[in-house]
Formats: sequence, C-alpha cells, structure tokens
Amino acid sequence: MKIINQRVEHRRYGAGTVFALKGKKVYVAFGKLYGDMAFPYPGVFKEDMKLADPDMMEELLEDIG
Repeated sequence: MKIINQRVEHRRYGAGTVFALKGKKVYVAFGKLYGDMAFPYPGVFKEDMKLADPDMMEELLEDIG
C-alpha cells in the first residue's frame, strides 16, 4: 500500500502528511509546530496514528494484521 503523501492524524501531534517510509520507520511532516518526525512502522498505526482516509486506514490495518 502506498501511504506517501497521505494525510494522517496523530493523537498527540495532530494532523500531518506522510513523506517517507524507510524500513521500519514512517516519516511524517507536522508543520512548523512539531516539524518532521519518525515513528515505528507499522506499530504507530495500531494505536497512535490513523490515515485521514478511512477506507485506506481499513486497508492498511488489514495489510499489517
């Protein structure tokens, strides 16, 4: 699944955009307040972050188990 350029919502940092996925890290830009951050992939999507598109989020959860 391609999640690059997808909007996300993190429960602590708010809205952001995925800009890279390398190995077991997903990189998200949160703008001026928090900047760019890296999170463990796919773990962050199981609890702390979700894709803004609910259909894509459902598909992602199916893919990562």
